[in-house]
Amino acid sequence: MAPFRTPIDDARPSRSKPDRGVVTTSVALLNQHDQPVLTLTAINFLLRRP
Repeated sequence: MAPFRTPIDDARPSRSKPDRGVVTTSVALLNQHDQPVLTLTAINFLLRRP
């Protein structure tokens, strides 16, 4: 099993900057027993394709 998972929860255009998008991901870092030892939600601002 992979020790690091990052499923995408949401992806949408930015309201204030239309050339960018907002991507929300849930991050889980797992130990050797497949138990989460760190979880967080990340919000990233990325350039969008034209």
